[in-house]
Order: sequence, then structure tokens, then C-alpha cells
Amino acid sequence: MSDALEIANVKARYCAASDKTPTDAAAALEGFRGVFTPDVIGDYGFRVFNGFDELTGFMTTAVAGNSEWMMHMLHTPCIVVDGDRATGDWTVMSQMKRREGGQVDSVLGRYSDEFVRTADGWKICRVGFERLA
Repeated sequence: MSDALEIANVKARYCAASDKTPTDAAAALEGFRGVFTPDVIGDYGFRVFNGFDELTGFMTTAVAGNSEWMMHMLHTPCIVVDGDRATGDWTVMSQMKRREGGQVDSVLGRYSDEFVRTADGWKICRVGFERLA
């Protein structure tokens, strides 16, 4: 399997874990363990989260706590591999149904991530997200 395909699959597993956060936080955490480095940095445009525990704590409580369900849809990947490091950019549309009122919200944005090859395969070492709408 090519490095780019492995990296795309890591990002897909990130999305699957994110989508589990409202309904199964334990499964989401297990999924995140498979895709993040322990020292991962998450920059979602309003705050920077440092390390696995800080980032996943936010994702499994604040984000998931307000939603009944979530669904991430990635588009137009651009993956650049340079030895044991790589970057990946995606356009994303995420939808979530809010617990209060049942409103379905859509978020459009771009991910700009960094990856590192580890003994366990490619992992995300930095998540960058820019919300466009």
C-alpha cells in the first residue's frame, strides 16, 4: 500500500472516531489512540490543544456533549510525503444533530494536518482546522 493511501486511511479513521464521540466515547478514544501520536497538537482555530489527553478530552466532551450524532465527509485530498513525515490537506463538511432542539448544523472547512511514520505506521502529529462556514 502506498504511503499516501495509508495516510488517507489514517485520516478516515480519525473521522470515524470523531463521529463516534457523541454515542460511544470509549470507542472514540480507542480509535484516536490508533491515529494520534501521544504529543499530538490540535489547532481548531479558536484554541490549541497540546497532547493526546487534552485534545481527546475536548473532542469527547465539549464537541460530543452537544451532539446526538456527527458525520464527517472529506473531499479533495492533497497528500505530500517527504520521507518519514507528510502533510495532508482536505476539504471537509461535517454535520451534527444538536441535542437541544434537534437542529442539524453543517460545518465547512479545511484540514491541514501533519503526519509522522512511527513503528506502528503513520500517525497524526498535528491537526489543523480552518472553519469556512
